[in-house]
This record gives sequence, C-alpha cells and structure tokens, in this order.
Amino acid sequence: MNAEKDMPQLIEFNPKELLARARSRRNFSERFDSFSDAYIWVLSALVALAYLFSALFGVLFVLLGEGVPHQELPTAVWGMRDLSLVLLVLAALAIFRVMLFIGPCGLSAAKAHWWLPLPIRLRNIRRSTWRNAVLAGLFASSFLGALWLIIMLGLAGSLQLPVAGLALGSFAVMGIGIANVATVIQSLNMHATARRISGWAMSTIALVLVVLWLLMMGKAQWAQALVEELSSATLNQQVWLNVLLVLVVLCVASSYWAYRQFEQITGQALRAAGQQQQFAMGTLMQLDSRGLAAPAQTAIHRRRAHGARLTAKLPVAWRILILRLLRGGRWQATALCLTLMLLLAAAVQQIANPLSAAAFYLLLCVVLPLSISRIVAPLLGEQQLTQMLGLSESQLARAATCFALLFAATALVFLTGGLGILDMIQIVHPWQWGAALSIASLGCAAASSAHAQRGERDWGTLLGSASNEMTIATVLFLEAVTYIRVAATFSPLVVLVLNPAATISWVLWACALLLGGSALLQIFRKN
Repeated sequence: MNAEKDMPQLIEFNPKELLARARSRRNFSERFDSFSDAYIWVLSALVALAYLFSALFGVLFVLLGEGVPHQELPTAVWGMRDLSLVLLVLAALAIFRVMLFIGPCGLSAAKAHWWLPLPIRLRNIRRSTWRNAVLAGLFASSFLGALWLIIMLGLAGSLQLPVAGLALGSFAVMGIGIANVATVIQSLNMHATARRISGWAMSTIALVLVVLWLLMMGKAQWAQALVEELSSATLNQQVWLNVLLVLVVLCVASSYWAYRQFEQITGQALRAAGQQQQFAMGTLMQLDSRGLAAPAQTAIHRRRAHGARLTAKLPVAWRILILRLLRGGRWQATALCLTLMLLLAAAVQQIANPLSAAAFYLLLCVVLPLSISRIVAPLLGEQQLTQMLGLSESQLARAATCFALLFAATALVFLTGGLGILDMIQIVHPWQWGAALSIASLGCAAASSAHAQRGERDWGTLLGSASNEMTIATVLFLEAVTYIRVAATFSPLVVLVLNPAATISWVLWACALLLGGSALLQIFRKN
C-alpha cells in the first residue's frame, strides 16, 4: 500500500516522448530498408539493360530481316522509325496505368500495422509514400527511356550524345510528373475514371494510326509529309530541348498540385495501395501473371450472361472452360498478339520476311501456354472439383488437354493463314505443314498443363541457395524447361518457314513428338 503512493513520483510516463523515440528508431530502420531496396532495383535495372541491349538489337535484326529477301506489300507504308513516336506515347500511358494500379502511395502491411493505429498525424507517412511514388515513376520512366534509346540506336545506326541526354532527361521528368498526377488521382479517389480516360486515349491513338495508314495507302502527300516530319523530329536536338523545358514546367505544376492534395489520402487508401504493390511485387518475383491478369469483378458481372446458351448442352468440364474463356476475357491476350503480328507484317516495311514469320511462331509458343494455363488452371490445380463435379482427375485432365489442344491449333492455323495471305510463307508440302502444326499444338497443350500445375516459386530461396553462377544457371534452366520443350516442338514449323522446300528428318519429327507426347498421354489415359 505504501508503494502505490510513491509510484506516480517514481515513474513519469510520457507517451509523446515514447512515440517520438520509437518513430526516430523505426524511421532509421525504414530508411535503411528503402535504401537497400532502391540499390537492388537500380542494380537489377542496369543488369537488365546490359542484357536487353543485345537482345533488342537481335529482335530488330530479325524483324527487319537483314540479308533476307522480303515481300514488298502495297499496304506496308510505315517505317520502323515512323512508329517511334507512338512508342513514346504508349510508354507514358503504360507508366500511368501501372501507377494507377499500384496506388501509387502505399504502405506495406508491416508499416500499416505499426503506424496507422497510432494516435499521430500521418503527414510524414504520406510524404514518405509520395516520395517513394515519385522515385518509382522516375526510375520506371528512365528505364523505358533507355530502352527506347536502344531501339532508336538500332534503327538509326548512330545517336548523338546531347539528343540521348535530353531524351533521357525528358523521360525522367515525365515519370515524376506522372507519379504526381497519379498521387492526385489517388487522393481524389478517381482511379476508375482515370483508367477509362487512359483507355480512351489508347483507342484514339489506334484510330489515328489507322486513319493515317489509310491516307498513306491512298498516296495522300500531306499525311506522308506529316509522318516524315514527326519521324525526323524524334532525333532533333532542339525539339528535345523544347520538350524537356515544357515537361519541367508541367512537372513543377504537378508537384505543387500533389503537395496540396496528398494530405487527403486516407489511411485505408494507403493500406490498400500497399497490398496492390505487394501483389505486383509477388507477381514479378514469381514470374507468374495469372493473378495479375485476372479479370476485374465488374467485368465478370458484365459478362455473366455470355455463353450461357452456347454451353447449355456441353459436358460440365467443357462448360467451365468455355465460360472461363468468354466471361473472363482470357482469349484477349492471344487475339491481341495475333492481331499485332499480322498488322506489323502488313503495315510496316521489311517486316514481311521469313525471319519475322519464324519469330512470330516462337512468340506464340510463349503466349499460348500462358493464356491457356489461366483457363485450365482450376481443372488441373483444384482437387476439390473432382468431388463437386463427380468426375475423376483423369477426366478433368483430358477435358483440359483437349481444350488446350483445340485452342492452340486454332491460333496456329489463324496465324499460318494470315502469313500465307501476306505471302510471308510458302506451303510446298501440305502434309508436313499439317504435321508440324499438330505437333506444335500438342507442345502448347503440354506446356499449358505443366504451367497450370506449377506452384508458387520462392525465387529468393531458389537463387539464394545457389553457390555460383553455374548453379544459378541450372536453377533457371530447370524453371524454364517447360518453355524450352514447347519451343522444341515448334522446330519443324520453324524449319518449314525458313526453308519451305525442305524435307524434315524423321529424327526431328520424333524428338518434337516425344516432347509434346505428354499431351497425348493425358488424352488417352484411362480413368
């Protein structure tokens, strides 16, 4: 009892002092973690640029078909350099949409759990997240700017150092401005409106390109002069200087606007944006975009009635697959890829060559397994469906494999027909083409099944346990073996594209069929 009287005198509890001390220590820890993360990302970006430098030159070499005869199509009126300005605008829109997706101002789960419940003002927390968003926009835009400069160097053959410096500075300032605008949009809670506006902007760009394409095919002199003027302006030093000055003014204005608005970002918005950033980071680290590319709930509600009559009389497994294809919009990636490839071949000069055709098939051998795996994943990865549907695992696997085979064959036949119409490929031996397309479809079906059953990858553990570069290469090879196998099944197709009159050896046929044979085993496996 006597001790209780002395307790208030012995211990003086000051919550403000305790919070200030905890804040200073945690701020130091968070600043150190942020510096480490930024250092790792900058180093990774530099390494990626070093590898992409040669990769982009190789892609340009293949697309332009250097040393290979190409078709002179009357519709091919665009040059590769003519589309460089379009790449600039698309890069800006891509950064803007990514910023909208990740917040851009967000707190990680640990920081949100620590800071948000405390009775403190969130001004410093908001300012820190705004600074991180600006740095993210700066680095992302600079990275895309460096890629654009590499492409321009490959197309032009040489690039003046002042032009490169001004262009890179313009990209950096543009990234800061985009991050500021995205911050204002987050504070006003107008993400949906901003996404719709950016979607309309992309549709408008596509419409303008189509109109210019038609005018240039109609020999409109003013349209050709306009395109040539814009193409030459992309490497003009004075133009880039003016662009940089305008962007600096806009960046200052957007920074002031964001400074006035970022206080209105709520703690709930910071937490939600942090979850989106963690989700995007996990997708990037696992190299698995199935969750990231999932359709929005609003889109699913809009498509709820799609395909109901079409699938009414189908078996239940096939009905699930068709409805996921139609209502989830999971056909759009493949359709967009096919459309872009055929449009490039038809509209851009020097693209209509055998090397580009082979590259299109190899690109499709990566896109198809990724797209199909998102559709068939529930039938192959969720064991509880066997009890819910009353079907065995082999029946579900057979339906998924048959669907994947049909989807891949349809896409490959569509691409082959389009390239044949453009006279990029010559079908000398129809039976060889039929066999090659069938084996390539089997390879896509096998790869999509393997990717659908693929679990999450902890790349930090996988690469951290590697002791040397050879071990790292082995780990990466084992992870990429699925796509190496599907590329091998496309080898007869590539041979026929590059040499239409060739008679393919039975050894190549046997190897390709062996690598794609797992799909046949799934189809003919007994229940």
